[in-house]
Amino acid sequence: MRALSLSLPLSLSLLAASSTAATTCAKGLYMVVARGSEEPAGTGVTGNLTSQIAAKVPGSEVVAVDYPASFDDYEDSEGDGVKAMRQLLNSYAEACPGNKIAVLGYSQGAQVATDTICGGAGDPFTSDKGMSDDVMDDVVAVAIFGDPTHVANMTYDRGTSIHNGLFNRSSSSIEVCKSYASRIVSYCDTGDIYCDAGSNSTVHHMYIQRYGDEIVDFVVSQFEKSTSSGSGSGTNATTTTAPAPTVSPTTTSGGNSTVPTRTGGPTTSSTQGSGASALTSSLMLGGLLTVLTAVSQML
Repeated sequence: MRALSLSLPLSLSLLAASSTAATTCAKGLYMVVARGSEEPAGTGVTGNLTSQIAAKVPGSEVVAVDYPASFDDYEDSEGDGVKAMRQLLNSYAEACPGNKIAVLGYSQGAQVATDTICGGAGDPFTSDKGMSDDVMDDVVAVAIFGDPTHVANMTYDRGTSIHNGLFNRSSSSIEVCKSYASRIVSYCDTGDIYCDAGSNSTVHHMYIQRYGDEIVDFVVSQFEKSTSSGSGSGTNATTTTAPAPTVSPTTTSGGNSTVPTRTGGPTTSSTQGSGASALTSSLMLGGLLTVLTAVSQML
C-alpha cells in the first residue's frame, strides 16, 4: 500500500492526506471567543454569553482562541492571539463558505478581536491587515467589551465611556472598523482602567452583568437577519474538508479575573472528526485505488 500511495497522482495523494481533517460546519453560529488577561484557558467569562446565544441559535459551535492571554508579556501574548484567531477564521471560512461566524472578546481578547478584524493597532502591537472580504462576508457579529484600544465616539460604541483606551489604535485600522460598524458593538464604561484609561478596576469586570442580555440579543439578531435575507448557507449543516484543524473550547469555570495574577498555561483539546465522514473518505479512496489498479492492468 505504501508503494502504491507514492505512485498516485498528486490530487489523489492530497485526498488521502486530508481524509482525516474533516470538520463539521455549524448549523447555527460558529462563535470564536478570545478570553481576557489571565483567565484560565477556554472561553472565560464570555462563555456565559455564548452558552445563552447557543440556546437561542441551535446547532451553534463555540471555539476558544488558543493563546497565552498573559498580562506580564502582554504585547507578545496579544500578537499570538491575533495569529490564532486569524487561523481559526480563515480555516472555517474556507471549509464552510457562507456559514455564519460571530467573534467575541473580553479585555485583552477584545483587542485580539479588533486587531484581527480591523487590522493591527500599530506599534508596539501588530500592524497586520484585517481579515479578507471573503472571510468578513461570513462574519455577522463582533461583540467586544473592555477593549484597551477602545476609540471614543465611534458609532458602534456602547456604554458610558467618552475617552480612548489605554493603547492607541492606528487611523487605518479605525477606518476598517468603521466599514464594519453595523456588525460591531464595543462596550466600555467610564472609569474602566483599560478601555477608558480610568482608575476603577471594578468597572472592567462588570460588563457581563450590565450588558450581557444586550450582547446576546445583538448577536442573535445579527444571525437571524443574515439568514432571513437569504445570504449564505448558514442554516445547513455540512461536512467538508478543513484546511487546518481548529481548537475546541474548554469549559469555563466562570471566573472573571483579569488582574495580573499568573495562572497555568492554556490547554488545547483536538476536535474529533465524524467517524462516518472518515469511513466515507476511506471508502472513496479505496474505490479510486481499485480503479487505478484496473486501468494500470489494461495498459
